[in-house]
Amino acid sequence: MKRCEYSALCSYIALFSCLGITLSWGWVTFTDVTEEAGIRFVHTNGSTGEHLFPETIGSGCAFVDYDQDGWIDIYFVNAGDFQKDGAPNVLYRNNGDGTFTDVTEAAGVGDTGFGAGVTVGDYNGDGWEDLYICNYRTNILYRNNGDGTFTDVTEAAGVREPRWSVSSACFDADNDGDLDLYVVNYVAYVRERDRCSRYGLSSYCAPETFDPEMDALYRNNGDGTFTDISETAGITLAGRGLAIVAGDYDNDGNTDVFVANDISPDFLYHNLGDGTFEEIGLIVGIALSGDATMGNGMGIDLADFDNDGWLDLVVTNFQDQVNTLYHNDQDGFFTDVSFVSGTGLPSLSLLAWGCGFIDVDNDGWRDLFIANGHVHDNIEQYNDVGKYAQPKLLYRNEGEGIFSDMSAESGDTLQIPQVSRGAAFGDYDNDGDIDILVNNLDTPATLLRNEGGNDNGWIRVAVQPPALSVGARVWVETPDGLRQMDAIHSGGSYASHHDTRLLFGVGEANVVRVWVKWKDGVESNMVETPTRQTLTFRHPRF
Repeated sequence: MKRCEYSALCSYIALFSCLGITLSWGWVTFTDVTEEAGIRFVHTNGSTGEHLFPETIGSGCAFVDYDQDGWIDIYFVNAGDFQKDGAPNVLYRNNGDGTFTDVTEAAGVGDTGFGAGVTVGDYNGDGWEDLYICNYRTNILYRNNGDGTFTDVTEAAGVREPRWSVSSACFDADNDGDLDLYVVNYVAYVRERDRCSRYGLSSYCAPETFDPEMDALYRNNGDGTFTDISETAGITLAGRGLAIVAGDYDNDGNTDVFVANDISPDFLYHNLGDGTFEEIGLIVGIALSGDATMGNGMGIDLADFDNDGWLDLVVTNFQDQVNTLYHNDQDGFFTDVSFVSGTGLPSLSLLAWGCGFIDVDNDGWRDLFIANGHVHDNIEQYNDVGKYAQPKLLYRNEGEGIFSDMSAESGDTLQIPQVSRGAAFGDYDNDGDIDILVNNLDTPATLLRNEGGNDNGWIRVAVQPPALSVGARVWVETPDGLRQMDAIHSGGSYASHHDTRLLFGVGEANVVRVWVKWKDGVESNMVETPTRQTLTFRHPRF
């Protein structure tokens, strides 16, 4: 199993990465299979040539097994013309043979709002995962009826949210056993202010042209309705939010909230365990980068990249701003390790959005994928470095906190420039490695199939029921002593949702030990099992 065992070797790897030199011991490639999979989705942003600010942010996507057949399906959020008619969102059912079928109309989920984000969660505890769509001004909650159809229950549930929402997350904020809803809102858009130029050229305005909006926390009342408890819960700051991830960073059993803000300090709302939160981003070291730079936070993810049992953080940012990698120091604080890890320098010329810590080669160490694309369609007319369409980044985790840029080694597909936004991660073909779905601005989407990741061993873990799985932690241990922990958390990337089945790479191991701890403290028995299969753990109450 690949690891960086010695500090001197780790230092050399980091140096080579900064110099653009890649060390490779065999690697995976990604293949664009969008067309052969039958995916015809094309995002539209309603561009008019007037350079209106809402056209820039794009939309997310989701991997979700809405019909519970064991094959993850795909949901795309669309935008359209925010001043007139929106373009419909699209749901594709996974046929189980590498292809998908558009079932949007039959399922009743083709919302035509000016869409940005999607999250998934079983809000009513009936065992079927529901969809929440973030839009400009009017959000949508679709209840999964369990028969392949959905019902719009937004008004009845009380989660319409009239502000411009971009991302959201479902998690149990108050430890009462059901899923609450945090909605990230962006700016108070004013059309009359939206007229900007750069170097004599018409241009999209900067986000600070518009006032930041407040986020919203909705408490699940347990009867199919929600109550906005933002103020009483301590969610009281405005911050031009774009992305969210919810997870227990301090291992105290309570779910905390990280929000990536656009030209505002990033938030960490620490869950106090009594239904209230305290914003401590600046105190713990994640509000700004290590050099005190305030970034244009676009994407976010939370995972244990160094296998020490504590969740680390990444925030993606604008061109000329580093994508910030924060190490969890296990004492309540984070350290910016962007440059020492080797991830910083390659990101400076790119404008980053969707991201994820994913083990693409199944060696037991989570790699890092980032989707890129500029906001200014005429950037190349006045900037020598910036490109509108940009390649993707894929870093290989070498162990010991060191990453190497493997983007150019991962197949030609990742090098094709696109104006990407949301990205979702999951094993759509159930072959034992992580695939990638990308929603690109005003162009066709991309489904990237992982080729070679399953040469190493793996174990997939599903935790049931869906309403209690969010916040559960899963441990996998190999005979050589490598222990991995992952948490089923909501949010992450940009405006997107990932497969909630957890896939662990285990290298050459043929047998592993697996156990689960649910958020309410209930623990499963440890199971010793052969690899290359799916294990399902069900809460003892069900």
